[in-house]
Amino acid sequence: MKVLLALVALALFNSCGSWEDPQLISYDGLSKFSIKEKVLKVNLNGIVENPNSKTIYIYNLDTDVIVNGRKLGSLAIKERFKLPKKTSTHLSIPLVISLEKGAMFKLGMLTLKDSADFVFKGNMIGGGRILKKSVPFEVERTLSTKSLILP
Repeated sequence: MKVLLALVALALFNSCGSWEDPQLISYDGLSKFSIKEKVLKVNLNGIVENPNSKTIYIYNLDTDVIVNGRKLGSLAIKERFKLPKKTSTHLSIPLVISLEKGAMFKLGMLTLKDSADFVFKGNMIGGGRILKKSVPFEVERTLSTKSLILP
């Protein structure tokens, strides 16, 4: 019984340890566009590296997308994906973006500029197989708007 309690305690302490942030190695663009009413569905393609010695599972992501100080919509990832330990993984993540009123006009106006300031602010639920943790985040990036133009 003591050995079982020690293993459970060790697993809890190990899962609560700090992680290094996974890094986006390359961004391969967007694919599978579909728009229905005020919902945009698209796949985000890229290569992500997990530098940790643990496999990380991302269960859910809910974030607000703010462009040049104005809210564009809400972005969600409802599908679980995993980042294997100490490797780079090619991912195609399905995104669901609920657009605000006038967002399509804002996106059209953004294509006329070279870049825009994007802010992604929300919560991510991730962790190991059993234990999950909600982590708030805020990412600010200046991104090229050339990828917003459909082929």
